[in-house]
Amino acid sequence: MEKKDYKKEFCTLMDKFAFRYSRWQVWNDFLSLSALSLANVMPGPENGEREEQYLSIMNSYQKEDQEAFPKMLGLVVLALEENPEQDFLGSLYHYLDLQQEQKGQFFTPYHICHFMSELQFAGDGKEVQIEKKGHISVNDPACGAGAMLIAFANVAKKHGINYQKQVLFIAQDIDRTAAMMCYIQLSLLGCPAIVAVGDIKAICDSLQSRSPIRPTRYGVPCSIT
Repeated sequence: MEKKDYKKEFCTLMDKFAFRYSRWQVWNDFLSLSALSLANVMPGPENGEREEQYLSIMNSYQKEDQEAFPKMLGLVVLALEENPEQDFLGSLYHYLDLQQEQKGQFFTPYHICHFMSELQFAGDGKEVQIEKKGHISVNDPACGAGAMLIAFANVAKKHGINYQKQVLFIAQDIDRTAAMMCYIQLSLLGCPAIVAVGDIKAICDSLQSRSPIRPTRYGVPCSIT
C-alpha cells in the first residue's frame, strides 16, 4: 500500500485558495480555527467567545472554501497519528515558504531536537524527580512550532515516562503564529502544556511580579498581563 503524502494533500487544499486569498492569511486562519476548535473541546467560560471568533473567521470565506479547513486539520491529525516523531506543521511552514527569515526565524530540524532531548536523559534521574514531585517539566523559551517539546515527549516515552501524565510542557514564543502551531501539535499529541506568546524576558518579569496568567480563547495561557 502506497504511503500517503499528507504534506502534498495539505498543499493541494491550500492551492484552492490561491486566487482569492493570500497563502499567509489562509495559513493563519487555519491555525486560529484549529486552535479554537481544540480549545472548545473542554467546557469553560470562554467557549462562547471562542465560538464567535471561530464563526467570524469562517464566515469571511466562501462556503466551498470553508469545507477545506476541517479537512486540513484532519490531515494534520492523520500525519501525527501515523508518525508522532515529527514537527509536521513546522516542516509544512517551511515547505510553504512562510517562515519569516527577516525576523531570524529558522526552526531547528526535528532530528537535532531529538538528539538534544536524548542528552537531557543522559545520567539524569528523572524517575527520581517523578517519584518526588509526581512529574517533571520541560521549557522551550523559543518554541517555534514545538519540535523540541515534541522530541522530548517521544524520548520520554522511549525511557518509560508517560509524557501525557508525568510531564508538564511549557512553551513561549514571541511570534503568535509559531505559538499556535506549537499549541495545536502539543494538543493533538496529548501533552499537558502551557503556551505563552511574548518576549521571554517580559514573561519572566511578569512571573516574578506574580502577575496572573490570563487564559485566552485558545484554552491555554497565551499571554501574560
